[in-house]
Amino acid sequence: MKKLSILFACLVAVLSFTSCEEDTNPQYQNPTEFKLNTPALANQYYELTEDGTFDMSWSQPNYGYAAVASYKVQVSLTGEEESYFECNSEYKNCYAQVKMSEVAEAICKLRGIESEDDYVDEPARKVWLRVHAYIAGIEGSDILSNAVVLNQVKEYCAIQSPGYIYLIGNVGNWTGPDAANAGALADWRLFESATAIGSKIYSGVFDMPAGQLIFRFYTELTGWDGGASVGTQVDDSPVVVTLTDGAYNGSLVAPGKGSIQIDNFEGGLMKITVNLNNKTVIIETGEAAVDTNGKAFIYIVGAVSNWTEPSEANAAHYENYKLYDLKGDGVYTGTFELAADQNAFRFYNTLCGWAGTDSFGSQVEDANVDIALTDGVFTGLGVAGKGNWNITNWEGGKLAITVDKNTSTVTFTQK
Repeated sequence: MKKLSILFACLVAVLSFTSCEEDTNPQYQNPTEFKLNTPALANQYYELTEDGTFDMSWSQPNYGYAAVASYKVQVSLTGEEESYFECNSEYKNCYAQVKMSEVAEAICKLRGIESEDDYVDEPARKVWLRVHAYIAGIEGSDILSNAVVLNQVKEYCAIQSPGYIYLIGNVGNWTGPDAANAGALADWRLFESATAIGSKIYSGVFDMPAGQLIFRFYTELTGWDGGASVGTQVDDSPVVVTLTDGAYNGSLVAPGKGSIQIDNFEGGLMKITVNLNNKTVIIETGEAAVDTNGKAFIYIVGAVSNWTEPSEANAAHYENYKLYDLKGDGVYTGTFELAADQNAFRFYNTLCGWAGTDSFGSQVEDANVDIALTDGVFTGLGVAGKGNWNITNWEGGKLAITVDKNTSTVTFTQK
């Protein structure tokens, strides 16, 4: 009997332990409470800086157990529910040193600032902060904290614009790399991609003249001897490079004053990509030099296109006869090989057919207007019409064409 009592007591103890273990097993629940603590210095003056941080803390949402959650800070200028911008940094603890740069960026974007040129300095302002908590992969785990207010926050322009470097050489008349020449050198810049700011990879497309090209690069306008040069070698003497199938891939040094020299270039568009991380340069010409994806275009129609009707049925034919608005500024450019007898042409905005009215020419009537190149160049006005420009002194070769829709002007340049 005594043994039975002992066995019964052990069984009760085991069952009690199992029941307790089941009661304490973590059970997930969708959170309903999440508290953000008001910073002790909420009423103080916050001057945001690029490298600065400030402290924030919060309690974990009531997930039912000590879950490993993720947290992101959100910023608002009004405190209204739908007015918050979420910062990029993700935190794994209930305490964070929030990057001031991210808060400044959020403020700028909430103000509608898209570039450094848009920024206007304003006094310190109230800023509302809250935290977004979630567990990756668990639906329903998202929850927003209460908002807290920082009463005096002074931001700065945290909207980054793509960086750029300069191409300096005979193509730009060897204009010196000085701050005073920034305006003159603006068209000779290579830019980072807007989606890769800070990458130190710069690209530019330039309409290069025919003949010998000599150039190198400068990261800043600090003068010839300011240490900002990037070239083929340290010494200030050019290195002749050869385009193979219209392209070149080579190495650079920084600082370096050795220029790239390309002899007997045919003229036309050249895409140059400089990677300052691995000190390389890629040069592409011809079709490879033009990024036309998504760019607006018009068509050249004339002897060069065999006077094929500019209709949708002939869209494939006209793929090779487009001028592109590469910068989105209403200026269309293209370079074409014209035989001596292909000297008459006009332009079409769309493939509307001969009967269409979407053409741009030298006059309204469908007839030739004789023109001549002076020192290889012609500039004149155009109208909505079917008149052709007929170059009377054209002997064949490459013709660079610019159609400026803003001023209704055309420029033809022999390459």
